Amino acid sequence: MKRLAFAPVLLILSSASMAEPVVQTAAGDWTRLPQLSQRGYDHLDINVMSRLYRIASERKCALPGYSHTGLDLNLSFAVQYNPDGSLGRIILPKLDCPEAEGLLGYAIIKMINAGDYKATGENPEGWYQSELTFNYEH
Repeated sequence: MKRLAFAPVLLILSSASMAEPVVQTAAGDWTRLPQLSQRGYDHLDINVMSRLYRIASERKCALPGYSHTGLDLNLSFAVQYNPDGSLGRIILPKLDCPEAEGLLGYAIIKMINAGDYKATGENPEGWYQSELTFNYEH
């Protein structure tokens, strides 16, 4: 009986620790933060790149690096890791395009979780910066 009484508490605690990172936008300069270790773009989703190109080509938003032949995106971002090492927050530059910002946040989360980007451990506050760069030709 005592085991059953503790089971809901353990489920709640495990659910809370698996929370998704927060994606926010901000204007700022995070170049003074330590650099994330980048190990490649193996997990950059072609569907995300294609959708970002469509958003720009349909003139829903003005994305940096867009031309009628493709999207040459170079985007800096900052991340903060929680004390337990989990990803807590991603800060993207303001694009004034919630759909594109959401897609970019999703792509970065996926790449970090897959190991394309890694924290080096040199910042005790957990803040790092990096860039997402890709070229999508239509």
